[in-house]
Amino acid sequence: MMRSGRRQVSADVAVIGLGAMGSAAAYHLASRGLKVVGLDRHAPPHTLGSTHGRSRIIREAIFEHPRYVPFVRRAYELWFELEKESGEQLFHRTGGLMIGQPDGVLVQGARASAEAHGVPYEMLSSVEVRRRFPAYAPPDDSVAFLEPNAGLLLPERIVELHLQFARAHGAVLLMSTPATSIKPDGEGVRVETDSATILASHAIVTAGAWIPGLLPDLALPLTLERQMLHWFQPA
Repeated sequence: MMRSGRRQVSADVAVIGLGAMGSAAAYHLASRGLKVVGLDRHAPPHTLGSTHGRSRIIREAIFEHPRYVPFVRRAYELWFELEKESGEQLFHRTGGLMIGQPDGVLVQGARASAEAHGVPYEMLSSVEVRRRFPAYAPPDDSVAFLEPNAGLLLPERIVELHLQFARAHGAVLLMSTPATSIKPDGEGVRVETDSATILASHAIVTAGAWIPGLLPDLALPLTLERQMLHWFQPA
């Protein structure tokens, strides 16, 4: 039953949270002709989630596990497509150094991913790092994994463009509109806000720190941590 004064919105997909993941999902779904309704409790891009800080590292040789490499390669393709559509540079190829102990998780993991998927890389001694990259002074017993195709992305601008293009493809985006509940409804999903009910065939929840309150039945073991960002100007 609808409460008086509330509006009802229907969609193929509701996207809750419009940061990096949600804005991209809204854009790609809308560009494929689906009816998309997206909402965020703030107005992205903002500093109240995990998509901020002016830069984000991207690299192919993910040290956590080689299974991530194909996903990152696809992401590179999509970043280049977004650059072409926007006419802006969003990816800056700088190369990336991962410095650590030769037998450490970081170095060994990155090397395993690179070798499993043919990612170009170099191994440098601490002496070579200091010679080629004098801003760094790694300990003598460390080594560095150098990935030439690594670089950085511009997160705030990317979110802005994804949202802009999502709207251009017909997505309805509701800012400063927090979801209050997300529940199954027949064969679809009912998303409630203070002012509207969204009935969708599917929902994508990319709400970050607010997921435990929105989906309490999942009992996700999430720990929220403050992100500290620092920039250094080499001498």
